[in-house]
Amino acid sequence: MVGMTTVHTAMWRPSRLRHWLAVLTYPVFLVLNRPSLGWFADLAYDFALRCSGIAVTFPGKGGLTRSEENFLRRHRDRFQNGILFDIGANHGSYALYLSRIAAGAKIYAFEPHPATFAFLDKRMENVGSVEVVNAAMADKPGEMKLYDFRSEDGSTQASLSASAVALYSADLVEHTVTCTTVDAFMEKFGLKRIDLLKIDTEGHDLSVMRGAAKVLRQGLIGMIQFEFIPANIATGVTMHAIFEALSGYRIGRMCLNGSVRWLDPYDVKRCEIYVTQNLVAVPLGHSL
Repeated sequence: MVGMTTVHTAMWRPSRLRHWLAVLTYPVFLVLNRPSLGWFADLAYDFALRCSGIAVTFPGKGGLTRSEENFLRRHRDRFQNGILFDIGANHGSYALYLSRIAAGAKIYAFEPHPATFAFLDKRMENVGSVEVVNAAMADKPGEMKLYDFRSEDGSTQASLSASAVALYSADLVEHTVTCTTVDAFMEKFGLKRIDLLKIDTEGHDLSVMRGAAKVLRQGLIGMIQFEFIPANIATGVTMHAIFEALSGYRIGRMCLNGSVRWLDPYDVKRCEIYVTQNLVAVPLGHSL
């Protein structure tokens, strides 16, 4: 009989410290890890998520979450006189907030949904710093289908992915929308740099990043804010793929007070959590 050899990866190689941690913690988890204490495990898990900036959606005063407003105020000096993209602008709360804290900036607000865009256009008609664009952003230009709830057409969960919207309802409506890319839009209008790229596309944030591959390689985007949400399950987007797309950037999770908890290096246990969270990326070597 051929003997079996245990092979350890570098990450799980045994050590004296790991041995004694296992010895000391085993009795604790032997007591806690049982069905009758599932309520405690769920409570502890939810508490830990929120301490890490996940599922923290306390409403702010300007129509955003409190963490977003605290973050934007904290970095307002970076946005003055800059070029700011609001991709997935919806009714314009984010673009409007930017216009208030960075009066000298030029803001492009992209919204593909026809009804939502009509509302956005009307709302921004007297906001000179905001230019509204009736288009979606993705990894390639052309026409695409945008999906929404038939009973609530124009919702905040409209997506280029039917399966992302179908997570919540099977009764969908679709719209044909124009799609462009960050790279194509910047080239067309002669934009040399984006100081803030905000992406909120209901599971398609990675597609937007891939459509900005050229300017990302050149480090021409000063800061990125994006989401990781349950819709990413439907679109098959992992945080590992986002780390690869943003290989020249450092990624962190936005905290409630507007600071950032950095997630590098990538770790599946800390990164692959499909619960709503706001993330931030800046070029390597840059600080916040």
